[in-house]
Amino acid sequence: MKTLLFALALALVPSAVLAYPHDAQLSAKLKKEFEAELSSAAAGRELLGRLKKAGPGYAALKVLVRRDPSDCLAWFDPAANAVYFNSRFILKFFAARGFKDPQVVEVLWDNRKVRAELVKYANPVYLHELVHAEQCYLYPEYRRDAGANPLEFEYEAYLTEDMYVHERMKAAPKLLKDFIRGAYTDLYTANVFGSYFTLSLDPERYKEKIRRYYEEGVGGYVSLEKAETERRNGVEDSRILAYASGDLKGLKGETTSLERLKAQEEEYARFLKDFYASRWPAFSADALAFVGGIALEEKNYPLALDCLAVADANSAGSGLPAEALEALKTKGAVAVLETASFIRDNSKKMGLELLSQHLKALEKACLATKRPFPEDLVPLRDKTYPKAVAYFAKKYGAEKDQSRRDYYKESLDYFSARSGPADAVK
Repeated sequence: MKTLLFALALALVPSAVLAYPHDAQLSAKLKKEFEAELSSAAAGRELLGRLKKAGPGYAALKVLVRRDPSDCLAWFDPAANAVYFNSRFILKFFAARGFKDPQVVEVLWDNRKVRAELVKYANPVYLHELVHAEQCYLYPEYRRDAGANPLEFEYEAYLTEDMYVHERMKAAPKLLKDFIRGAYTDLYTANVFGSYFTLSLDPERYKEKIRRYYEEGVGGYVSLEKAETERRNGVEDSRILAYASGDLKGLKGETTSLERLKAQEEEYARFLKDFYASRWPAFSADALAFVGGIALEEKNYPLALDCLAVADANSAGSGLPAEALEALKTKGAVAVLETASFIRDNSKKMGLELLSQHLKALEKACLATKRPFPEDLVPLRDKTYPKAVAYFAKKYGAEKDQSRRDYYKESLDYFSARSGPADAVK
């Protein structure tokens, strides 16, 4: 979701809202074709059903293409009642340059194959933005009262998107296998799998990753609780000004606004709690086992260990059936054994980054599941980690891209903390 600041900017900059000749026709085509894609999965059909019950907003919703300098692939603008796709990324997706926005709109409108390719890979992104559309339909006063984008809305949007992606990947896993194997990627698919690959059996850990991304990375997001506090403080400020100026009518409006925000906060908090409680345990376990199993098949051992060992370690108290828990533990044990064998057979062929990441994944899995780290690999680990510290320190210092910097920093911190005599994992 874009920040409120950008939504306001759209209203203030005429060039940002100029209509292009084929806007209406393209919008109708994209909306229909995206809806067909979403209807192929139960999670998509459920969302579409909720949207149609949420009032007249969805029937009038537009799907438009506009250029924006931000890193947003798409966003929902409640003022325009439109899902916008960022043309900069559409052009990158098709490896095309030099097209102006009206030309992009015209090509998409006129060329069914081009449009189908976008819809095929960007449909989870579109679904994510439709969740935000539904939220705005159901809580029409919330955005205005909060004064910024609500972080809790992202908790719902990401879980809905991940459930949808999981359902589609189980039905047709080729894209997932190709991506894990490194045989295919595109910017929409990489973005979608970024969340899907970071699941755990702990919903609070899942939400914490989302919180950190938006509060520390994107910025401009507030929680419902924080929004209520800010609004309450605003009411107190208004009270002083109202009594000083005699404008009690304005004070009444502020108080009514706070009451609306409080009511919507409580209503949405109940919904979100029920949404996670009813979907999370079974979905997260199935997704971790599925992705971990595919990663194991494709010999992507760091991903396999990250999924399966995390699931194993957090399985207690998850409420999963005994057979599901046993399947996770079995796959986790197999992943540990296969990774250790892979390192033994290929350590001399791997570069420093690849080797260190395999050793790290194996060590973290052993720690998480309370399995012993293989004794014969201890010397290799102790020799590799100090080299990895120097390697990732250099990479981190030179990198400009924030996502890569985060990856290098996480690796640097881990190897720095674990370098030296290993007595914690024996």
